[in-house]
Amino acid sequence: MSDKVPSRKAFTLGFATIGMTFAMVSGAMLSATGASANGTGSGEIERGRQLFQDWSCGTCHVLKDAGGQGHIGPALDGNEMTKAYVVGRITGGQGAMPGFGGMLTEEEIDNLALYIVENGKK
Repeated sequence: MSDKVPSRKAFTLGFATIGMTFAMVSGAMLSATGASANGTGSGEIERGRQLFQDWSCGTCHVLKDAGGQGHIGPALDGNEMTKAYVVGRITGGQGAMPGFGGMLTEEEIDNLALYIVENGKK
C-alpha cells in the first residue's frame, strides 16, 4: 500500500486549507476593526465615547459610562431611545440643547448616537 495521497484528495485539502485560512484572517481583521456581525462595532462605539467627551456632552447629560454628571439635559442612563431619535436630537437639538448638524459629520453623529443608545440601555 502506498503512503501517497491521491492528487484529487490533495487538491481538495489544499482548497479547504486556503478557505480556513481566509476565514481566520477575515475574522481577525473584523476583530481588529471593531466590526461585528450586526454592523455595529466597538470601534464606532469608542469613537462615540470620545466624541461625547470631546464635545462635553456630560456637562449637560448624565451618562455613567462616560462620567457625565450634568443635570441640564435628560439623563441618558436607563433610557430606551432609538438611534434615529438620538440622531435627530444631536443633529437638530431641542430646547436648551443646540443642534450639532453643522458641526459634526454624519459619521460622527452616527457614532455618537450609537454610543448613547448602547450605553443608555445599561
